[in-house]
Amino acid sequence: MGRFSVLNLLNEVVGMLNESRKLFVMNKKLMFAVLVFYILLNGLLYLFNVLTIAPEITNLTQDLNLLPTMDPSSPEYMAQLMKVFAEFRLFVVSSDIFSAVSFIIKLLSVVVIVHASALTYKHENIKFKDFVVLILKSWKGPLVTSFYISLFSLGYWLLFVIILFPILLSSLSITSLLSLAAKVFVLLVLFALFASYLAIVWYLSLVISILEETYGMQALGEAAKIVKGMKPKLFLLNIFFGLLIFGVAQIVIPVSIVVDKSQSFAVNLATGFVLMVSTFVVMFQLMTYTVAYFQCKSPHGQDVESLRDVEYTTLPTTSLVGALP
Repeated sequence: MGRFSVLNLLNEVVGMLNESRKLFVMNKKLMFAVLVFYILLNGLLYLFNVLTIAPEITNLTQDLNLLPTMDPSSPEYMAQLMKVFAEFRLFVVSSDIFSAVSFIIKLLSVVVIVHASALTYKHENIKFKDFVVLILKSWKGPLVTSFYISLFSLGYWLLFVIILFPILLSSLSITSLLSLAAKVFVLLVLFALFASYLAIVWYLSLVISILEETYGMQALGEAAKIVKGMKPKLFLLNIFFGLLIFGVAQIVIPVSIVVDKSQSFAVNLATGFVLMVSTFVVMFQLMTYTVAYFQCKSPHGQDVESLRDVEYTTLPTTSLVGALP
C-alpha cells in the first residue's frame, strides 16, 4: 500500500505540473508576454549589477590591496585612503539602489504572474487597461505578507546559525575537519528540507494576498488552513523546483573556475543563461502555486469566480486576452 501511495502522490505532482503547463497553452499571448516582461526586468537588473556594482567591487578591492604596500605617513597613503572611502560610499549607494530596485521588480513580477495565471485558469477576459489597474491595486497585500515572510525566514536561518555555532566550536581540531564538514552538510540539508516545507504556507500566502483582500498574518493563517491535505504534494514540488534551480546554477561554477578574468564574458554569458532559466523556473513555480490555490479553495466551498473587485466576462472557449494588443 505504501508503494501505491507514493505512486499516487507522484502522479498528483505530475498532474499539477501538467495543469500549470496548460496555462501557457490556454493563453500563449498573455503568458508569453508575462515571461518576456519578467526576463527583461531581471535582465536589466543583472546588467546593472554587471556594469555598475561589479566594477565598483573590483576597483575597491584593487585600491585596498595597494594600502599595505604604501607608507602610512606619506601623503600618497592618505590620498589612497580617501579614495577607498569614496569608492566604498559609492558602492554602498549602488548596493542600496540595487536592493530597492530588485525588491520592487520581484514584488511586481509576483503580482503580474499570479494575476495572469489566475485569469488564465478561470478563463476570464480582461482589458489591458483593467489588468494594469488590477496590478496597481494589488501591491499592498504581497508587500505586507512578504515582510512577515522575511521575518520568519530570517529567524529560521538565525536558528540555523545558533545551532551551527556550538558545532563549529566543538570541532576546531584539524583531524575533525571531515567530520565537521559532514555535520554541517547534514544540518544544512535538514534545514533546507524543512524550509521547503515551511515555504508551502509562505508561497500560498503570497498568492492569497494578491487574489484576496487578506494579507500579513491573516494570509499566512488562511494559507495554513486551506493547504491541509496538499502539503505532501506541494512539498515535493518545492523540492523539485529547488533542485532544478540549484542544478542550473552549477553551470556558473565550472565556468568561473576554467576561465580567467580576461575571459569574464564567458562567465557573464553563463550567469545570464542561468538567470534566464531560473526566472522561468520561478515563474512556473508561482503558476503552480496559483493552480494549487484554486485547488485548495475548491474543497472548502469558497467562491473564486471573482478576483478582488473587478468584474470579468467568463469565456470558457475564448483566449484570455484577445483584447490585448
